[in-house]
Amino acid sequence: MGGGDRVLTRKTDLLSYAYDASFGHFAPDVVCQVKRVEEVAEIIKLANKEKIPVTPRGHASGLSGGALPVEGGIVIDVSLWNDVLEIDKDDMIAIVSPGVITADIDRAAKKVGLMYPPDPSSSNVSTIAGNLAENSGGPRCLKYGVTKDYVLGLQVVTPEGHIIRTGGRTVKNVTGYDLTKLIVGSEGTLGVITEATLRLIPRPPAT
Repeated sequence: MGGGDRVLTRKTDLLSYAYDASFGHFAPDVVCQVKRVEEVAEIIKLANKEKIPVTPRGHASGLSGGALPVEGGIVIDVSLWNDVLEIDKDDMIAIVSPGVITADIDRAAKKVGLMYPPDPSSSNVSTIAGNLAENSGGPRCLKYGVTKDYVLGLQVVTPEGHIIRTGGRTVKNVTGYDLTKLIVGSEGTLGVITEATLRLIPRPPAT
């Protein structure tokens, strides 16, 4: 991948990637801060060939240990990858990069009278890809449904390094296997989420 400053190998850098908000302390061997899907695919292909463990990571606010590199290896950090946050008012969807902060999606939707309901307690710091990988959600999910109910489509890099798309831009996308809902909540074990198409709903006039 390009940009040697985004490949971290110094011990001090690696230690900062050795924890999340849960338990334990597991340092990776190298950290790659990615900004393009091609970079992720290149890393995964190399790791697959050399049998190197890979752990995707956002801002590591999770409580279940999903971002911990328990076996060392490579951490793929998507937290700098936040260049796309598109709101389509007519289709009521958002298209986002994996490093976009979750609360920023709801704030952008609010400007056009829409809402992204899932609200994990860490929404002001957590990345959307991490939320989707963990299927994280807060109190609003009691009323509106869980996070995976708002994911229409994904771009994902598979464990072999293939770039695939699941789902689409529409709610009625019902043919074939529902890989989107399978990947959401899989904690990175089925692939690295590199883009998401999210369903928005009309914002209530009052709460």
